[in-house]
Amino acid sequence: MRRAQRQKKHFNILQLLRLLILLAVCGLIWLGIDHFVHRQKITVTAPALVMRQAPNSSKAVVTVTKNKTVTYLQQKNGWDKVRYHGRTGWLPTWLIHSDYNATTATNRLAEQTIVIDPGHGGSDSGALATNDTEEKRYTLKMALALKQQLKSSYARVILTRDSDQTVALASRPALANKRGASLFISFHFDSTPVANTASGFTAYYYHAASKPFAKALSKSLGGLGLTNRGTAYGNFQVIRDSQMPAVLLEMGYINDYTDYQYISSAAYQQHVAQLVYEGLQRYTAN
Repeated sequence: MRRAQRQKKHFNILQLLRLLILLAVCGLIWLGIDHFVHRQKITVTAPALVMRQAPNSSKAVVTVTKNKTVTYLQQKNGWDKVRYHGRTGWLPTWLIHSDYNATTATNRLAEQTIVIDPGHGGSDSGALATNDTEEKRYTLKMALALKQQLKSSYARVILTRDSDQTVALASRPALANKRGASLFISFHFDSTPVANTASGFTAYYYHAASKPFAKALSKSLGGLGLTNRGTAYGNFQVIRDSQMPAVLLEMGYINDYTDYQYISSAAYQQHVAQLVYEGLQRYTAN
């Protein structure tokens, strides 16, 4: 009798456990259905955006026009994964509510996340001019000038520093990698052991994939008054550790008297920013 009661009790416990498991599974299914049905809807207010196969991809899925609604799925590296008319793709988050019109654009600069790296900063002064002015001062000025120039491009622009602060060398490309940058530009100024023995600017690359980017910027910068020393391979950590096309621009020799007159000039800084901007336009047109 007792054995039968124990078996019955054991059977009842098993039945209860099965019921609890069934209820849990049903709850999860209900939550999944509810989440799917009530996924966030986004109304695109930009005139037109191209949905891409992946963030930073050049492969188009479909064009989404103004006031069309898409279903938000997730976000990655500043891009929203969405579903539209049964198709899935990615839209640049920063453009969804802008006045950018992809159908009239001649390049993809607006879709780029560009990290601008003003070399040195804080406790790291960089090279010195013959009057002891520090390199870090002018790399920041040039980076800020480029950021300002890019305002009209709709591009997403990120600076590794925006003031005279110390930033670890490794953290600069790490920031670009983490934020899903598509392009990386580092500003520096050259120096020689003996002053006034070298002049000109150089575009450095590390990875072979970055060479076309370096060539594009070097060609665009050909309009400067300083000598264009072309492109060159450079084993610099900020471009070596970057996972996207990355260029380090040495925009003159800071301890050369003639070059320094350019480097310290606001007109030169603005000219460099303008020519780099034009180079970016041409590079992203392909």
